[in-house]
Amino acid sequence: MESDIDKFIGDWVNEEGSRLVIRKTTSRTAMVAFLTGPNGIPVVRPYCGDLPSTHMCARLRDYGSTIEVELWRLGKGFTLHLTYEYEYELDKEHRDSLIPALSRYEEDRFLDQYYSLFGRLKYFTETSAGQQPVADRGKP
Repeated sequence: MESDIDKFIGDWVNEEGSRLVIRKTTSRTAMVAFLTGPNGIPVVRPYCGDLPSTHMCARLRDYGSTIEVELWRLGKGFTLHLTYEYEYELDKEHRDSLIPALSRYEEDRFLDQYYSLFGRLKYFTETSAGQQPVADRGKP
């Protein structure tokens, strides 16, 4: 049986070349890596003890239309929201896409300086490497 999280599982890229690698861990959770540049370098997160942007926990939200990726530690409130859009109208090819947004707790204003680590908030489309049959998604 397919879970709502299955549509997020795969390799995704935006027009800047940033990549999201999303792997299923349970029917409501996933592990996410955010990679930049042609060599797929993880972002170093200074606000999180310089941890790379790999092995970040994500949870399904909003009735299955969004996953929230913890950019800090669980409960800290610096989050990447990825909303799944079928046949996204702003994509020239109307491909299914992930629409990113960043949020943080209002009192954590010092995090404003780190938004740029994650590039411009452009939508992501699935790469051919990530396009595998739904039954096989999430398998290593």
